Amino acid sequence: MSAAEDILSGKGKFENEDAGTREKCDSLQSNEASLKKQKQLEELKKVAWEVVGVIGGFVVLNVKAIALLLIEIIGLIIPAEQKSLAGKLILVTGAGQNLGRELALQLSNLGATLILWDLNEKQNEQTAEIIFANGGEAFPYTCDISDQEAVAETASKVRREIGNPEYVFNNAGTYEHKPFLSHTPSEIRRLVNVNLLGNLWVTREFLGHMVKNDKGHVVCISSVLGYIGRNNVVPYCASKFGVKGMTEALAEELRAERRSVTVTAVHPFLISNVEDVKPNMKFPWLFEILEPADAAARIIKGVRRNQEEIFLPEKLKPFMIFSKVLPRKLRRLFADYMES
Repeated sequence: MSAAEDILSGKGKFENEDAGTREKCDSLQSNEASLKKQKQLEELKKVAWEVVGVIGGFVVLNVKAIALLLIEIIGLIIPAEQKSLAGKLILVTGAGQNLGRELALQLSNLGATLILWDLNEKQNEQTAEIIFANGGEAFPYTCDISDQEAVAETASKVRREIGNPEYVFNNAGTYEHKPFLSHTPSEIRRLVNVNLLGNLWVTREFLGHMVKNDKGHVVCISSVLGYIGRNNVVPYCASKFGVKGMTEALAEELRAERRSVTVTAVHPFLISNVEDVKPNMKFPWLFEILEPADAAARIIKGVRRNQEEIFLPEKLKPFMIFSKVLPRKLRRLFADYMES
């Protein structure tokens, strides 16, 4: 074979090899493209399922929300049955006068046995005497609920002598109506210690037994001023906002632990025993000033229905809840309008 033929033969061989290499490259590229396309399809499927899951979850959420709203509306038309308090051991703080005394008397009339706590020994004894005269049973104890050690000592005495209450009404409170800078440090401390810390100390002493037995009810008297802030009651508002936060957080903690212990926050507008505040409202029929006996009856009715929030008067509830979604300037506009 000549040199020219050898060269031509080699060239053909190289051309064949180049063609084979190109085919392999094309095949590899084709496979890579196929794999890439398959991967993209899998990612699209994953995203599609995630979207379906989100939409499905949103639909389920809305169905549940509508169901709960309907239950609330039905509850307004057909109230839940009131549970019996006969034979229940119930603690009421601030039982010596006004709302606390009315709560104690009416609870006793429903067959409950009362544990009465108050800082004023004489007034507390008077409440007990009225209950005795009406054929009820009551055990008065003198206690300053703002003092944690005093609360612990009195609670220990109650457990030894009577037992653990199944219901605790944190009613004791104090009030000051004047500009913030007019409050002394001792007045501010007293407001917070009684209105907020007192609720925490008393609840802490008896909640453990409720949790252990998986039954019980904690009731805290807050205020409409635990929902909205107003002038001349700054420390009071701070303490009552704290009570609202306490009850909400405690209710969520017990719900997360699946405990059958109810927590109720009561938000009165104004009870007639508060003498230094005379609101001048445009719609007095909406902002009723309740007598202690009437307020106590409504509170007890709500507690017997296991309501988690009780507004006094009840018609304030939608206004208070709606007000929280409004911008502050708009809330101020409505508040200025309501106050004639």
